[in-house]
Amino acid sequence: MRTVPERVGLRSRIRTRFTLLYAATVLLLLLVAATVTRQALRATLQQEFDESVRASAALVSQFFRTEIAEYRSIEATLTHISGELVFEDRAMHIRRPDDSHFGDSVSMPRGTVSRMARGQLSAPVRAVRFPLDKDLAPGWDVEVHASLANLHALLRRIDRWFGFGIPALVGVAAMVGWWLTGRTLRPVGQMADAAARIAPVSGERLPLANPGDELGRLGERFNALLDQLDGALVQQRAFLADAAHELRTPIARMRARVEVAQLAAAGGLTTASPASHEDTLRALEAELRVVSQHLDELMQLAQADAAGDDAPLRREHLFLDDLVSDEVPRWRPQAEQAGLRLDMETPEEAPVQGDAVLLRRLLGVLLDNALRYAAPQDAQAEEATGRVRVKVAAHDTQVELLVEDSGPGIAPAERERVFDRFFRGEDARRRRADGSGLGLAIAAWVVQRHRGSIRIEDSPLGGAAFRVTLPRA
Repeated sequence: MRTVPERVGLRSRIRTRFTLLYAATVLLLLLVAATVTRQALRATLQQEFDESVRASAALVSQFFRTEIAEYRSIEATLTHISGELVFEDRAMHIRRPDDSHFGDSVSMPRGTVSRMARGQLSAPVRAVRFPLDKDLAPGWDVEVHASLANLHALLRRIDRWFGFGIPALVGVAAMVGWWLTGRTLRPVGQMADAAARIAPVSGERLPLANPGDELGRLGERFNALLDQLDGALVQQRAFLADAAHELRTPIARMRARVEVAQLAAAGGLTTASPASHEDTLRALEAELRVVSQHLDELMQLAQADAAGDDAPLRREHLFLDDLVSDEVPRWRPQAEQAGLRLDMETPEEAPVQGDAVLLRRLLGVLLDNALRYAAPQDAQAEEATGRVRVKVAAHDTQVELLVEDSGPGIAPAERERVFDRFFRGEDARRRRADGSGLGLAIAAWVVQRHRGSIRIEDSPLGGAAFRVTLPRA
């Protein structure tokens, strides 16, 4: 079990990792958003700059078309408009058809645009050339020199804003993430502390702050698991207590007989004889058979519990009628000794998929149960007065095994409980004291493993009828 500092350290590490992950995610998103925004803004500003340059060239062309009607010649018109048009952040140059600059050989007023040198513009400078007028001045071009300094200065300011803003936002996101992660992990810490305090079969469960969220559902599943574990522990303790009780009785009887034999051997009893010693040995042998049967049944149930319902089952193609035909004759001597008639009816083939060993155990449990309680109370009867009948029937999708007897039957109120471990009805305890109450529990487990069903009915013979239904192969 983890100590409190270890649990706190573990929560802190998880909180730190989540906070770092959250901050890194925010940083990545901000960087992507800043990059996209900068590129979009640069493209927009560049487009506006290009439109402004074209508008300046269009203004020169429009002014030229307006004034040429008055001044008649191209050069006179250009000399006039060069003194009229002034642009603060760009320079205009007129190029002749021979690519020479108009104005290099013409004297123009001081301060005109044409006399602005390119070096007077703030770098970087971009030069764009447009036709002056294809019809009125063929071959003449307007060359616009525009400074990109303002555009680059704006982009640098935007970069500075991003440079200061993104780290600040990431820092705020980290603090918010630390706070949110702490609130999110607080129920986990409470659940961990509660889990450390839970003792077996104590009834304590994890606290659920919000059963509707993911942590709440996890807590509910964990609490359900604790309920199952508590139930399993209670069942295990009851199983051990019942097993100890069932084994204690025959062992106590054996100890009593051994003590009596020891007293007789020591001369404490004068009635001891060789016949009494033989009786003692026969009684001990009978008690040992009972104990051995109990242990075998307990081992079978322990293996069933260990294997679980999902354990693989050995399946083979077999015929239930053949299995019954092989097994029933082995029980006839026991039936005859008990004064019973054992009949068998297997009219047709009954194919099943299953474990032959377990199915023989199932049949043995049902036959042993029927022979025990169908035996007549009068042990001196000269002929069989009771009956046990075994039937096998095959249907379209199912195969049935029926074992019925002429015994006292089972009360309807006890028919569901007879498959519980160590349960024995009042009539069963009164008629036979050597039972363990485990055989029918084993039979129910075998039927369940084969995906079948077992139920108890009234038999036409007067006793109980155990009807087992299995899927047909």
